[in-house]
Amino acid sequence: MRHPEPRGAAGAIAAARPLRLLDLAWLFGIPTALNTVACVVAIPAVDAREKLPIEATYFLCVGILVLMPMFWAALVLTARESASTRPRDVMARMRVHRIAGWDWLWTVAAFVVLSAASFLIASVLMPRLGLDATPFFLRDMPLEAEHRWLFGVWPAFFFFNVFGEEFYWRGYVQPRQEPLTGRWTWLVHGLLWAMWHVPMGLDLVVASLPIFFVLPAIVQLRRNTSIAIVVHAVFGAFGFLALALGAVH
Repeated sequence: MRHPEPRGAAGAIAAARPLRLLDLAWLFGIPTALNTVACVVAIPAVDAREKLPIEATYFLCVGILVLMPMFWAALVLTARESASTRPRDVMARMRVHRIAGWDWLWTVAAFVVLSAASFLIASVLMPRLGLDATPFFLRDMPLEAEHRWLFGVWPAFFFFNVFGEEFYWRGYVQPRQEPLTGRWTWLVHGLLWAMWHVPMGLDLVVASLPIFFVLPAIVQLRRNTSIAIVVHAVFGAFGFLALALGAVH
């Protein structure tokens, strides 16, 4: 059974101008262009100065140039579309609802499936293809003692990483995309989200393939962006901390 669409959220989505293919192109294209600038231009330029570990450079460049703008764009665009700046109205339009009942089962199942699939891809498929599951901007993992201060600044980046992406992709874009691409929304959305990650490296795209499609599919089925937020947060935190502490290589 689908998560019922609250009347306020359904009204705000229905009242918005129908999304067109051109809208979908710029809604994904602008963040992808920003991510390309951050990863292809900004990170190498800052890293060449050798003042910061590349992980900190990644936090700064992608956080400031990409994720923070996405976070604020999602809030501003949603508020304008909802004709309200009240947090409750904005969250309702984004379909950020309380997780209860069956949604918890979907949340746990998604994490288990993603963990198993990612492990198989990283440990079996990628070595056979000669690919490295660790992206270039996490090359210094596990963190040396002199770089452990990164644990203190990581939460700020992590906040915008999770909420910037989920508020923008699943909260703002996907509800308006569903009337355009129908039952195939999860596939189209996942492919476009994967393209946004391409500047971060092909290895990362391959390693992350399951999450690109699982999160949009669950949000489409359950009408609850909170599931994607929780799964993204837990999955992302586990991955970063495991690498930083040397639990995985």
